[in-house]
Amino acid sequence: MKKMKDKLIKILKNPGYIFIALSRLGFFKKMNDEKYLCIVYKIRTGKTLNLENPKTFNEKLQWLKLYDRKIEYTTMVDKYAVKQYVADKIGENHIIPTLGVWDKFEDIDFDKLPNNFVLKCTHDSGGLVICRDKSKLDMNAAKKKLNKSLKRNYFYAGREWPYKDVKPRIIAEKYLEEKGKTVPEDYKVYCFNGEPKCVLVCLNRESELVLEWYDLEWNVFDIGAKSN
Repeated sequence: MKKMKDKLIKILKNPGYIFIALSRLGFFKKMNDEKYLCIVYKIRTGKTLNLENPKTFNEKLQWLKLYDRKIEYTTMVDKYAVKQYVADKIGENHIIPTLGVWDKFEDIDFDKLPNNFVLKCTHDSGGLVICRDKSKLDMNAAKKKLNKSLKRNYFYAGREWPYKDVKPRIIAEKYLEEKGKTVPEDYKVYCFNGEPKCVLVCLNRESELVLEWYDLEWNVFDIGAKSN
């Protein structure tokens, strides 16, 4: 309820967010990518996107969406295909074990899965079901969430082209536990020109998400509203 209220307040303060909401419902799919990104950038930042001479981090990200077209990126964003890609680079011991992969929810044989596991869609963000006790899993809710995600093309919201042709599938992975926490902390290392420069730590993913930024010496720094 609170999240819905916050979204409504956000839209009232900036009606441009109606455009973003409609885009997530499938509108504007035929709009030119550059035009779409310029509109969304203006809505979110209040500034005009400079693609001729991008200078800020966010401007450069939009440029990359349009012009950086390495074919392997599609493999990298596929949560199933990327496993072999990473294993070939640094070894299978760094990969979370896969328990199964299916084209649709109805194909999953839950009897063959352990008591706890994680289901996720291979092609998007948010298509996730965490099962800590199979006997208590709400099958209808899980099916509804994953089927909705399978119908979604993640490309259209942000025009990140590598997602456009990822095959929608469901994978089951080993459930990871961290003492005293419902969900393990998530570490994202940001690299520039191949060199790590900062780390984003994501906390409380199942409740109120907290994002914390650190430099390589683990000093906290705030880049939130100050960065573009």
